[in-house]
Amino acid sequence: MPNPSGSNGHQNGTRPSDDRLWEVLHELARRNLSLALRLDYLEKKEGYKIGKTKLKELNHQFNVPTVRKPPPLPVATTIVSETVAQDIAGQNGPSTIQQIIRNGQVWAIIHDNYPHGAEARFPGKQVPRPRGLLKLGEGIFQEVHCDGHEKMNAKALRMGPVSIDIYGMQCHSSGKILHEFVVPNARCSSTIGHIYLDFVSKYGKTCEQLTVDGGSETGEMYACHIALWFYMPNLTKCGFVALPSTKNIVIEGSWGHWLKFRGTTIRSAIELGREQGYFQSNNELHVNLFNWIWPKIVQAAVDEFIDYWNNHKTRTQHKANLPTGVAPNVIFDFPQNYGLVNCGVQVDLASIVALQETIPKTRDECYRWVC
Repeated sequence: MPNPSGSNGHQNGTRPSDDRLWEVLHELARRNLSLALRLDYLEKKEGYKIGKTKLKELNHQFNVPTVRKPPPLPVATTIVSETVAQDIAGQNGPSTIQQIIRNGQVWAIIHDNYPHGAEARFPGKQVPRPRGLLKLGEGIFQEVHCDGHEKMNAKALRMGPVSIDIYGMQCHSSGKILHEFVVPNARCSSTIGHIYLDFVSKYGKTCEQLTVDGGSETGEMYACHIALWFYMPNLTKCGFVALPSTKNIVIEGSWGHWLKFRGTTIRSAIELGREQGYFQSNNELHVNLFNWIWPKIVQAAVDEFIDYWNNHKTRTQHKANLPTGVAPNVIFDFPQNYGLVNCGVQVDLASIVALQETIPKTRDECYRWVC
């Protein structure tokens, strides 16, 4: 008998609108997720439960791109070349090209058109890194690693008073970069205090433990985090741990990837202005113009790096204690699938506002680039 309603005897939830489906399906494809994970996201985030056959039909209906149907070689070469052209330092390999193109094809295009990058990246050129196994945490928001990146501060750039710092926060168990912000001074205690409260405000919750490298800039962050222990009366573990930089591995390791992704290229572009005489450090107009333009460019690059890092699939390591072979965003969104729990503690917005008022410098003062 005909079935005009289209009902298949199963409860599939509510089908999102076509506009919403187009947006969601293209976003899941951009993140390079497997079909099984796409089904999980549709069910748990959109309330729409379907099978792989239906998902494939929707992908075809909404023209969702796939590596099985890559663009023609001339088009693919143009896409890859436009991305590689932004990498002046030649630090990025095929895995950082976030396009729906086969990895082997990307490698061939880069090798044929930009051989200098491949020569600089071959394994013998790399500095050996200390190896070890990270301990398995209880779950997301259980431990968050914090650190500042000062490869573009005044001492590093040697361009007078201009300085661009970055401060980051990364989840231990998932590897997800939770918050990274470009600031004038990452050694200012008030600035780091405001960054921490921005992080709490962004997620509406705080973590059980902050792990830092013990610098003096963490004083206000420590005070704010201890104050929020009010929401964790049953917490028995230490909530604030200071380690040497060499042992704060999770966040420290991410800076090397940032330098390869965009950091070295951006610094080269900045220093080009000094070397060719475009920037004069004794000219106040030049300094103000630098502070007006470059922090925004760096923040945009940092946001792009965060998006890449949180959605890239890590290499499978069978001996690792932490989940591998899956993107940090997936672990963070579905911790229960990897034997983890959500340890985040809800925080009232009024408490965040009250703590902001206790910090010696206001948020505007700490984040101000041009006086």
